[in-house]
Amino acid sequence: MVEVGLGGVDCVSYVGLITRLMPSSVSLESAEVHMVTECDREFHVGEYLVVESRGSNYLARIAESRVEDIYSIAKTPVLSLDQELAMDVKYVPRLIKLELISECRNSDCGPPTKPPEIHSRVRVPGPGEVSRMLSLPSAGVVIGALALPNGSSLPDNQVLLPLDALRHHVLVVGTTGSGKTTLLKNLALELVGNYGKVTVVSLDAVGHYHHLLLNNVDVRVLMPVTRGMLRRYLGSGGDVKDLAHALVRDYVNSAFKSFGIRLGRARVRARFARRRKGGVSVVREVRVMPGNLRAGVTIIPWALRTRAILYRVNDVTGMLTEQARMFYGRVIKAVRDKVPGELTFRKIYNHLISPSEVQERGRRLLNYEVIARDLGIHESTLQNIIRTILAIIETGVVDVKRGNVVVPEPDYREALRPGYVVLHLANVLPMAQRVMVYRVLDVVYRFMGLEHLRDRERMSAVLVDEAHLFFPQTRSEDEKAMLERHLTRLTRLGRGRGIAVVFATHMPTDLNDAVIQLTNTKIVLRSDEKVLERLGIPSSERRFLTTATAGLAYVTTFAYRYPVYVRITPRAYHVG
Repeated sequence: MVEVGLGGVDCVSYVGLITRLMPSSVSLESAEVHMVTECDREFHVGEYLVVESRGSNYLARIAESRVEDIYSIAKTPVLSLDQELAMDVKYVPRLIKLELISECRNSDCGPPTKPPEIHSRVRVPGPGEVSRMLSLPSAGVVIGALALPNGSSLPDNQVLLPLDALRHHVLVVGTTGSGKTTLLKNLALELVGNYGKVTVVSLDAVGHYHHLLLNNVDVRVLMPVTRGMLRRYLGSGGDVKDLAHALVRDYVNSAFKSFGIRLGRARVRARFARRRKGGVSVVREVRVMPGNLRAGVTIIPWALRTRAILYRVNDVTGMLTEQARMFYGRVIKAVRDKVPGELTFRKIYNHLISPSEVQERGRRLLNYEVIARDLGIHESTLQNIIRTILAIIETGVVDVKRGNVVVPEPDYREALRPGYVVLHLANVLPMAQRVMVYRVLDVVYRFMGLEHLRDRERMSAVLVDEAHLFFPQTRSEDEKAMLERHLTRLTRLGRGRGIAVVFATHMPTDLNDAVIQLTNTKIVLRSDEKVLERLGIPSSERRFLTTATAGLAYVTTFAYRYPVYVRITPRAYHVG
């Protein structure tokens, strides 16, 4: 042990001195110094220390920690195990390599431009000092506590992400169980609780994001209803009241009971509407208020009408080829000229595959063959249009009606007002999920244009967990182009409308390349070596991240001068 007070090192606050044994170097590429210490404490790689040197304080990070015995210094050879064990271990003063991170004079901090003096004292940082010396933002949404590569957190050093950085979009990457969903739910809870002009939209393909209800957050749920579901709900003679009760039952079972969560007794109140035209009835919303909570759930049934997406089919499917996109409008016009009444995808499909009155070479041509001939386009182009229309029909979420009960597209002005919104995707097939996601994100983009223009503080945060399900890496150039149009509009153009997007995935190779390019903040949890390499994580950090505990993240962003480790702890209710 070093004598207390020797060189000002007390091994409590002050733990060492910059040594004369090794050169201290600051160059254009790096800034390194060495500390000597005899303090009987651990010095972990990645730990922050402060070097005090004539009016300047340097924030340093331990880059290498060495322990040596006198045999090592003397270069004495060890010829046997007996010789190794014969002499007691006698440590020499420890030599610690420090990477200088920042140089601060008063409150002004920047990159180091000169080395500290020899015998400058090295101490443990005070509360909140590391955050200040890293120039971390003092306002924004909380990500977690500043941490070390070994996972231990630094008290009084919160890491915040400014709203402007959030609007430049975020990519969260990590293996299963690393803490991605926990982080996204924390962000949702923080935004809803502290920012009254933000609409948080969570795309939930599993069911975790409904559970913010248990944090007393009011939840608005856009719940897709398919034709098959409506048939099951209503049976042979059901009405809108039966639909309302069935929606509540299905929702509670899939979002709560299946996770082992029991809400107890709840009050249910439905809002209906009856349209004079056609005499149809609709369920506007169903409000569920569990008796043991201060918050509730508003279930909003969701489906599409043909007329809403008739000329936007590629925006919600990405299935049309370039030729099909060029001629799609003319094909629909040709069908409209032949089919009476309001067009539906079912009517369009039936007409295209039905025999025409035209005969050629002894057989009646199908209507799509006649249209292809009349328009001078290849039959395969019409077949692509037919397959796309059939795919939309098979989703089951278009033209959902049984008897006089209709499920329309909701009033988005009401659904997307400030607060918390969940797209409940768990109860429909993948194609229906993607149709709903692309449609709702398109609406968010258009809706936020006027909202943000009226109030520059108005904002929407879209949380895309399992992002590879909705924005995958594709083989088709046509589908890739469609996805990149969606992504570019939502992110690059959406930023000017107050839209922030947080993508989360376990495997970036399954994710469209544009996501990585368009996200300016990367939050990386435990991941495979190849994933870390693809994301540009330095090799010196990868060995920690491949085996990191759940909730330890490495964050890089333009909003921080330096990458940092963050310890994320659950604040929102989470199962799993």
